[in-house]
Amino acid sequence: MNPSEQPSAADIAYQSAITWLYDRIDYERNRPVTQEPFRLERIQRLLTRIGSPHLQIPSIHIAGTKGKGSTAAMLESIARHAGIRTGLFTSPHIEQFEERMRVNGHMPSPETLTRLVQQLRTLLESPQVDEADRMPTFFEAATLLAWMLFAEQQVQLVVLETGLGGRLDCTNVCQPIVTVITSIGFDHMQILGHTLDLIAAEKAGILKPGIPVVQGQLPPAADEVVANRAAELGCRRFVCGAEFAWTDESPSDDRRSQPRSQQLDFWTPAGAYRGITLPLLGRHQAHNASLAVMAAELAAVHFPQITAHTVAAGLRETRWPLRFEILDGHPAVILDAAHNTDSLRALVQVLEHTEWKQRQRILVFAVSSDKDYHQMLQEILPHFDHVVLTRFRINPRSVPPENLASLSREFAASGLTVPPLQTSESVELALTEARQLAGHAGVVVVTGSIFLAAEARSLLTDTPAVPRAANA
Repeated sequence: MNPSEQPSAADIAYQSAITWLYDRIDYERNRPVTQEPFRLERIQRLLTRIGSPHLQIPSIHIAGTKGKGSTAAMLESIARHAGIRTGLFTSPHIEQFEERMRVNGHMPSPETLTRLVQQLRTLLESPQVDEADRMPTFFEAATLLAWMLFAEQQVQLVVLETGLGGRLDCTNVCQPIVTVITSIGFDHMQILGHTLDLIAAEKAGILKPGIPVVQGQLPPAADEVVANRAAELGCRRFVCGAEFAWTDESPSDDRRSQPRSQQLDFWTPAGAYRGITLPLLGRHQAHNASLAVMAAELAAVHFPQITAHTVAAGLRETRWPLRFEILDGHPAVILDAAHNTDSLRALVQVLEHTEWKQRQRILVFAVSSDKDYHQMLQEILPHFDHVVLTRFRINPRSVPPENLASLSREFAASGLTVPPLQTSESVELALTEARQLAGHAGVVVVTGSIFLAAEARSLLTDTPAVPRAANA
C-alpha cells in the first residue's frame, strides 16, 4: 500500500488482528526466569473447543537446541513433493506473524488470518470458556491459529517444531507419527536447566509411547537421558551415526563450481540415497538433512507416497531463509540466524570454504540478553577482519552494543584475538558501515540473533521470506 493512500477496511481489520496478538503475554520478547508459566492444560482445553485437530491430523514433532527449524523445513518439503498436503508450524517469524503457519509452503493471506483471529476471539469470549482460559499467551494463540488453519485447509500431515524446550511446550499436545531430537546443547539454561542432562530431559519430553524417535548425534550425557526415556516409553531409536548416516562425497572442485549447494549420500535401514543435492550449506545442515531423510522414511509407513525420488526432490527444493542466506552483491552479505555458541561454530565452518576464506570479512553482531553472549563473542570474534556491534529494534532483549564492545576489549586484554571493532546504534547504520569496510570484493556476515538477521533482511531485499497464499 502506498503510504499516501488511506488504509482499506481489510487493512484496518488485519492490523487490528495483529495488534490483538501482540497484546498477549509474549515470552519470546520477555523471557520468564523459570518454567512456572508453562502449562499444557489451557492449550489442551482450547484445542478441544475447536474440535481437537491436533488429535486428528498426523504430525512429526521436532525439538532441539539447534537445527529443528531447518529439519522441519526439509521434512515439509519432502512431504509436499510427495503430493501430501502439508502444514508447517515454526517460530519465530522473520517478517510477518503468519509465516509461522504454512499450508503447502504458503502462509495464509491477510484476510484468512484476520478471519481466524476473529473466530478465536469469539471462542475466547464465549461463556462456555473458563475465565482462566480467556487470555492465552502469544505462543498459545499462534499454536491455536495454526491448528485452526490446518483443519480448515484439510492438511494431511503437520510438521511442528517446539518453541522452547519440549516437555511443557504447547506444541507437545500433538499425536506424532515420528518425533525428532536434532541436537542438545546449552541454551535457555535459566528455563531448561544448567546441565546437559536436565536440558535433554526437557527435549525428550516430546517422546510418545511406542512412537519412533530420530535422534542426532548428542553429547554422551544427553544421549543417555534420551535413550533411557525412549526405553521407558517403548520408542525405537534411530540415531545418526548408528542406524543411519551421511557423507559428503562432492569433490573439492565441484564445491568451487557450485558453492551454494552440497552433494550428499545417505544410508538408512531401507538403503542408500546417493547424490542428493542440498541447497543449505554446512556439515550441520547435512546432519539435519540426514535426520529429515530418516524421519521421512519412517513417515512413509503411514504415507507410502514418500519415496526416494520425493526425498531427493524435497531436499533439492528446500528453501529456508536466514540460514547462511547469501545476498550477492559488492560486497556480498550473508544472513545467518545463529544464536548460540554451537550454531556460531557451525557458521564459522561454512565460512572456511574457498569462496569466503580469502575475502575481507566484516561481522555485524547483535545478541539477546538471555544468551551466553560471553561464549558467543569468544567463538566468533577471531574469525573476522573488523566487527560492527549493534542492537536490533524488534525485540527488547537486545544487549547494548557498548556492553558488547566493553566485553570484547576485556577478551582482547586477556589474549583473545579481537579485530578492530566499532558500535552502531541501529542495524541500518551498522550495515552501511560494514559494507564500506568490506569493500567491493568483501563479505559482510550478519549474525548473533534471528531478530538481527530478520531486521537486516528487511533492509536489504524486497523478496519475501515466505510466499503467501491467495486470498481464501
